[in-house]
Amino acid sequence: MAGPGTTMETTTFLAAALLALATQGDALVQIPSLPTVGTDFTISRLATTESSTGLADLQVTNNTVELKRAQASSLSNTYIQAMRKQAMEQAGRAVDATNGSVNLVSGDYGQVFIAPVTVGGQSFDMVVDTGSSDPWLITPSFQCISLDDGSEIAESDCAFGSDLYDSSDSSTYQALADQNFNMSYADGEALEGTLGFETFVMGGITVTSQEFGLVDRAAWSGDDTSSGLVGFAYSTLTSAYSGTNPSADVAGETLIYNTLFTNMWRDGGVPPVFSLAITRTNGTDEVQPGGVMALGGLPDVPHAPYFASTPIIPYGINITDGTKVYEFYSIAIDGYAISAQQDTQFDVYNTSNPNKVPLVGPTEGIIDSGTTLFYADDDVAQAIAEAFTPAGAYDDDEGVWTVPCNSTPPLWGVSIDHKVFYVNAADMVLQYTETQCVSGVQRNYGGLTILGDVWMKNVISVFDIGASAMRFAAREFYDLESYDGE
Repeated sequence: MAGPGTTMETTTFLAAALLALATQGDALVQIPSLPTVGTDFTISRLATTESSTGLADLQVTNNTVELKRAQASSLSNTYIQAMRKQAMEQAGRAVDATNGSVNLVSGDYGQVFIAPVTVGGQSFDMVVDTGSSDPWLITPSFQCISLDDGSEIAESDCAFGSDLYDSSDSSTYQALADQNFNMSYADGEALEGTLGFETFVMGGITVTSQEFGLVDRAAWSGDDTSSGLVGFAYSTLTSAYSGTNPSADVAGETLIYNTLFTNMWRDGGVPPVFSLAITRTNGTDEVQPGGVMALGGLPDVPHAPYFASTPIIPYGINITDGTKVYEFYSIAIDGYAISAQQDTQFDVYNTSNPNKVPLVGPTEGIIDSGTTLFYADDDVAQAIAEAFTPAGAYDDDEGVWTVPCNSTPPLWGVSIDHKVFYVNAADMVLQYTETQCVSGVQRNYGGLTILGDVWMKNVISVFDIGASAMRFAAREFYDLESYDGE
């Protein structure tokens, strides 16, 4: 199978098996159906592919969708953990030679965010993915293909939701002749099918003729809830090819079409921005409330009036033939604010003010809601863990910074555009056994910095596609009483 993209100057990351084991209590428990990265792949910094406009005028919109959060191996987290594994190997840390795995605590299983979408009058739960472009749905009687050996297996093994798209039940479906849908990922997951046009409704916005993939053959590791995916990356990653034979598709020779969100803002008068406000989990259910996504503006969520703005720095994931299959949104980080004293003032403009504490560790970081933890440079993760009261300690066996479950987290934030976005103490201590907790900030072993869910829950994240910029506003420290350090 092949996917779209172009070859660029790259840094190679070794193929990596993902997480296979999770620690629960004193026992190791096998997690089923985790995809693995089976071939070498590369990551490269990309040029922005869309023309830039001025920053959008941000307004609260009614075009919102309530998200659900499911614990599953998200596409973004698959690549992030493969990159972490390579960085660990380069740093000399041993990885299980039998199954090529790292422990879940240091590996971070990941999560997907699911939104309700109506397609052709039929209702579906679809994964929202900012790293891919295509909208696609599973069709009845599809073939489920093994990620291990390519053989046909039971449909239930692909773990899709129960609602499948049937074009015969729609009065608005139009088939697209002489084209095929063919998408593959570096982790071995792949989709094949046909293409068509259909009416999509998401967040109260209707697109009457949206091109999408109808999948009839899938190698997939699902979440048992979603029946498809809506991509919010640039249109350069769409997966349409000429002809009806996927095996004849040539890498890079894709037929680019408008994504769902592109059609929303180009034809529907919606401003070219979407935003996320992620909530905390509130229990152990497999599917939980995930927050809200706003299309064309902001959700009606309390936040600070000031928005920091910084250019989007896109990074691409390429498979061995140079084909780009995934894209991350990355930004510049001024540095980190770290102090055990809660009233510390930080020197965000680097003025050498003796009355303020300087920031540390300027870098670039990937914005990814599909990753639970925050992965920072090793010295930053250490400084944060040791600033807990009592201080954290490094568990070399697990490769993770542990902290006492009753410890008080430090004052910690991320500075973007000279504005520090602080993280609530409630998000800094994560419990992974009955008696053990870990810091929400862990080592990246010299790899890329990842601004995951630990940080994103404390901001409204705005993807200003028209301006090729990310924008952030601080959210109030909601439910602070739920964490009292005891």
